[in-house]
Amino acid sequence: MKNLITEKYKHLLYKDEINDPFILTSKMEIYQKSETTLGCYCWSFRTTIKLSSLGIIFNEWSTSDGLYTFETNNENLDVLIQCGAPKRRVHKSGKWIKSREEKLAHCIIPFNPVSYNKITLQQEKRTL
Repeated sequence: MKNLITEKYKHLLYKDEINDPFILTSKMEIYQKSETTLGCYCWSFRTTIKLSSLGIIFNEWSTSDGLYTFETNNENLDVLIQCGAPKRRVHKSGKWIKSREEKLAHCIIPFNPVSYNKITLQQEKRTL
């Protein structure tokens, strides 16, 4: 989680309806799968081929709806971001976000690290 929540990529952070944070670029969604592994949903075949030729992809799958899913190491986050990071945050109710919500089958909500930390602390208190 520490790799995703940084000042450098703050403008790319979003969350879904269950408050799982992820980075959204123009070509893919990147999420923390484990402490050492990132999971990616990519909707650009060219980007997937480019990353595959660099040798940073492992455990690659394709789906019938045009998504390519794969895993990579945390160290490759900068390379993934360079493959299509927008210069600014896209409009939260725009057509592009709506089309990605349909493709990824979950809500895309702008991420607020302060509220995320409060929710995480509340969930931890409930489990104790």
